[in-house]
Amino acid sequence: MSKAKRSSEKSSGNAGKGVTVVQKSVYRTPNTTRLEILVKKIGEAPHDKRFVLKDGRVLKDLIELSHAIEHMSDDVFSHHVNAFKNDFRNWVRDVFGKKELAAELEKAKTRSDIQLAVLRHIVKETFS
Repeated sequence: MSKAKRSSEKSSGNAGKGVTVVQKSVYRTPNTTRLEILVKKIGEAPHDKRFVLKDGRVLKDLIELSHAIEHMSDDVFSHHVNAFKNDFRNWVRDVFGKKELAAELEKAKTRSDIQLAVLRHIVKETFS
């Protein structure tokens, strides 16, 4: 009796709308090949809870938030995050129920700190 040969590969690229491929495994025997794909759904905000930036862009999930933080102007960023409010923290807490991430966003002092907290959360959720 022969043993199945297994190979696997991990990635985090989008495989479809709101889905991240976490691991692909291929099992081979002399006569068959089986492919298993493990995926996790990345949460999307409902249409009526999407985040609308000051410049009009609409964000539906944390991946888009991370990308937007990196590419938005200082004016747009300071409109949403300043000494009086943190709209990103509120959205993450109220729409996604991510209290731990919201607490990290509240402590973050810079734009890069906020983006890093969001990215860490995405990686943690994707691979745990």
